[in-house]
Amino acid sequence: MTTPDALATLLDEANHDPWESVQAALALIDGQPHPRVGWLTTHLRATKHEYWTVIAAATGTPAPPDDAGLTRLMTWEVQAARSLRPEALDVAVAHAGRTFTVAGLLRVNARHTAWHAGQIAALAPTERRA
Repeated sequence: MTTPDALATLLDEANHDPWESVQAALALIDGQPHPRVGWLTTHLRATKHEYWTVIAAATGTPAPPDDAGLTRLMTWEVQAARSLRPEALDVAVAHAGRTFTVAGLLRVNARHTAWHAGQIAALAPTERRA
């Protein structure tokens, strides 16, 4: 069974795990990042904000802070997921022309985050890789 805590942990790992996460990928970058990294982080921030705006509207929970950058938003969303009521996970939401449950959209969020973390890591300078 999926729980708010399990989904929060999934997001926390995609965002902050020391080995495989956005935070870990960004830590590989020393000096001027590849220009694509800026686009990826801006895109991740925008999509995370969009997912949570949809979830907030459907569940009556607080919306994400508009002024949060990616780092702050990644921390905020873990706490927001953990704070969801279990029944909120089954609420239907629409995103990008598809219908999901809140739980399904949070899984999309985690997959999307991991996908782009890998892209960011691939753009890190090769001398920093093991």
